[in-house]
Amino acid sequence: MAVTRTILPRKGLIQPQHGLTGYEADQDGNWALLDANVAFLSDLQYRDLGVNGVVSGFTLSTSSTLTPGLTAGVLYAQGVRYAPALAPSLGPAPASSTSYLFYNSNSGFYYQSAAVGAASGDALIGQVVAGSTAVTSVTQATKIYGQVAASPAAAGNFTLPHGLGRAPVGAVIQMTSGGAIWFQAAGMFDGTNVYLVASDKGVTGKVQVW
Repeated sequence: MAVTRTILPRKGLIQPQHGLTGYEADQDGNWALLDANVAFLSDLQYRDLGVNGVVSGFTLSTSSTLTPGLTAGVLYAQGVRYAPALAPSLGPAPASSTSYLFYNSNSGFYYQSAAVGAASGDALIGQVVAGSTAVTSVTQATKIYGQVAASPAAAGNFTLPHGLGRAPVGAVIQMTSGGAIWFQAAGMFDGTNVYLVASDKGVTGKVQVW
């Protein structure tokens, strides 16, 4: 009797080998139930809470062509972990424009004219500035649990781009000088910015976002 080794799709659980007993159907049902319902911490953090983005790597670089350089790394998009062993291939960025590189777990990498993804759960890789024939400048996206420096030029309300490519799940202000920075009462953050208030000119801090 043939022996079949099956790796279940959701959690990678390995089904018992078939052909050894007469209870294969029961075993299959039990393992399918486990695969569908076993919860990992990553399910809560990256899928249920919507924490998507770059964890490490995926570093952009300029190029003599319209295709930017990109290293391998680890990211989460739509709650799914993507960690290629080799640097992924990209298509060319739009010429003579500023665009944003995103990753979607179903369709792969794409460029967007705005710093917010086309679909919920897409991971922002970074900003790409291209001339007519080459990529001239790149800016990395803020990593999950990354920090954004705040150095307002004056006291009062100011806006700080957070670079996550989505609305943060949360944010914490960490002061690096005397004085204070706090969130605006009308709204703390959205898909692009963190909205803050500075007590004085010259105060500095960092905003951790996730």
